[in-house]
Amino acid sequence: MKPEEVIPGLRALIVKDLVERHGFSRKEVAEILGITPPAVTLYLQGKRAGDVAKLLRRKGALKLVREFTDHVVERGGKISMPALYDLAFSVIPLIEHKVTMGREEESLIDLRRNEAQRLLQLLRERFEIEQKSAEKFMRIASRLRNQALRMLIRMIARDCVKHADVMMLLMSVVESGGEMRIDLPDIELLDKLLSEEKSFHVHGLNEIKKMLPHKILTLLVDCIADDEKKHERILKNLVNYARISEQRESVS
Repeated sequence: MKPEEVIPGLRALIVKDLVERHGFSRKEVAEILGITPPAVTLYLQGKRAGDVAKLLRRKGALKLVREFTDHVVERGGKISMPALYDLAFSVIPLIEHKVTMGREEESLIDLRRNEAQRLLQLLRERFEIEQKSAEKFMRIASRLRNQALRMLIRMIARDCVKHADVMMLLMSVVESGGEMRIDLPDIELLDKLLSEEKSFHVHGLNEIKKMLPHKILTLLVDCIADDEKKHERILKNLVNYARISEQRESVS
């Protein structure tokens, strides 16, 4: 599920919470969210994003929304679009997790049942850890005033969201029997991507770091460097995997 699909429903829940629980007027809520008072009315009446709001409420997202609005009320000001995206990223794993976890265990066909159940248990536990961590870091980030520090904490939160997504994918594969067809890109394309990724490393990140005025800012640049190393490692492994697969096909 994409953030753009979730945000209208989040707005509906935020509007309702600000009006009913915090006692804001419709005009005040419109100013906080950067929308018109008639739009606030439509959200309250369930005529805008009502179905998405019901889904979010049913999946347990209301607690996160209330914590979000509490922070908004506490610090004052308006709700920015990046803040809504952050909230959406926190909610999406919760929604998709509920769907994944509802599947019947009879779908475990090829893996031995006991091992598969144990693996699913471990994956679920890790999923919940990553989800809770993402929520915690998002809450912390929302309270920070310094933009650089807030971005660093949000990056950690987004990594936790990505980790939760990985756990969901692994659960899906295990529940479907452990089989997965992989269609790799052409080796030449992978080699080209790998060469381009290596070339990025020489574009002056160290020089940029030396010129920055604060250690927190250099940490942000370090994150870029770490990501580039990770991308190179992933592409190298894909190239090797593609070559091994190609050799096997030629032999057979």
